[in-house]
This record gives sequence, structure tokens and C-alpha cells, in this order.
Amino acid sequence: MSWTQVYLTGLSRSVDPSDEEIEAMLDERYNLSNDTTIMWAGPGTTLIKRDDKRCCRGFGFLTFYSAGGAAIVIDRINANAGGSVGNVSGTCSGFSEGVTLLRAELSNPKAAKERKKSSGSGSR
Repeated sequence: MSWTQVYLTGLSRSVDPSDEEIEAMLDERYNLSNDTTIMWAGPGTTLIKRDDKRCCRGFGFLTFYSAGGAAIVIDRINANAGGSVGNVSGTCSGFSEGVTLLRAELSNPKAAKERKKSSGSGSR
């Protein structure tokens, strides 16, 4: 079965909450588990990008088994982009500060050739 990833930006750049907590907040806010029409890949499939110190880099990926379902969730997230999303917003020192700038778009993964070129481009 093929899958589609949604690129998510605007996550808090901090160590807490954990990947599982962020995923649970997104699930609750955007009705990922309960809406069977979107075909979310389920708990444990969300990838939150972190640095060496385990601080969130501000972005992550949600995975769906349906491009149509991914598009629905992108619309839900972007329709609420100016509003608060619980504890998903904030800074490295906390999560309830500021207004969330959560945005979503379809992920555009690099082709295998592009990855090889970019990994070898600085080695000469």
C-alpha cells in the first residue's frame, strides 16, 4: 500500500513535549484517529524532526494511506493556522506562549538521484 506524507511546520522548538505527546495533540485537534475517511497511518507513525540535543527542529511529518485524506488534513490545519493549538505552540522554554504558526503541505521527497548528488557534492 502506498502512503503520502504531510510536511508540518510551526511546531515548538523544544525538548518537551515528546513525539508521542505532539502526535496525541495533533490527533485530538485534527480528528486523525476517529475520521476513517482520511486514512491516517495511526499512532506511532508521526515523525518529529529533532536535533542532537533532542530539541524539536520545528517540523515533522504525518503519514496517510490516502492522498485525499492527507489533503483533507492539510486543509484542516491550514484553516486554523492563526489559532492556538494547545501545547503544540511555544518556544524552547515553554509551550503556551505565543500564537501557533502551524502550517501543512504535501511532502515532496527527494528522488534517489538527488539524494546521492547532494550527499556527494561537498566531498571533493
